[in-house]
Amino acid sequence: MLLSIGMLMLSATQVYTILTVQLFAFLNLLPVEADILAYNFENASQTFDDLPARFGYRLPAEGLKGFLINSKPENACEPIVPPPLRDNSSGTFIVLIRRLDCNFDIKVLNAQRAGYKAAIVHNVDSDDLISMGSNDIDVLKKIDIPSVFIGESSANSLKDEFTYEKGGHIVLVPEFSLPLEYYLIPFLIIVGICLILIVIFMITKFVQDRHRARRNRLRKDQLKKLPVHKFKKEFLGTGMEEKRTEDKISLFPRKSFHCFLYW
Repeated sequence: MLLSIGMLMLSATQVYTILTVQLFAFLNLLPVEADILAYNFENASQTFDDLPARFGYRLPAEGLKGFLINSKPENACEPIVPPPLRDNSSGTFIVLIRRLDCNFDIKVLNAQRAGYKAAIVHNVDSDDLISMGSNDIDVLKKIDIPSVFIGESSANSLKDEFTYEKGGHIVLVPEFSLPLEYYLIPFLIIVGICLILIVIFMITKFVQDRHRARRNRLRKDQLKKLPVHKFKKEFLGTGMEEKRTEDKISLFPRKSFHCFLYW
């Protein structure tokens, strides 16, 4: 019984741990939708779809406004040219980077080191949006800026009309939706509490059953005090001779047991 309780507790803990890890991994992989609002020198605007990276900081709730600069070199796989210095030194610059040749996290880290406040990585020969991720923990710890991914058509439009050199600016805007964590984390807490209550109930029931069994069983000192009656019986063996044997019988109190011990 004790082994069964232990196995039950271990199984419940393992299931809860696995579900928690898988859920948080899913939440970590779950991107938050966003848009890019672009304005040219005439203040005409255009919206582009993007997909935020799964590393770095999230975009602020009010969005991130800045001037768009093309990366040099374009793939940002090595240190890139820093943004230009403005007269008031208060401008925020966002760099546009080409995909391929190295990992996404390296590109964004090089942009951060150059002094850019955000990075936009665009696809090549495709308008598909890719969720940028990384497996290098050391690099991830160093990335503080947000980054997003866009298709090639969006990148070409941004280059043609909305860059800093052409008098434009952009705003990276997150979608105002309640994160899924707000619903699932309380659910995980409730599930964990239920598992703990189940384990406590099983342990309590086991202890009660053991106590009840011990209470209804006579102790050794009580067994020794039971009256012992000897009796004899006779039987004939194969040689037809008469033999006698002695047996003992102990009588239990009727209120305790309705049986007798025979040996």
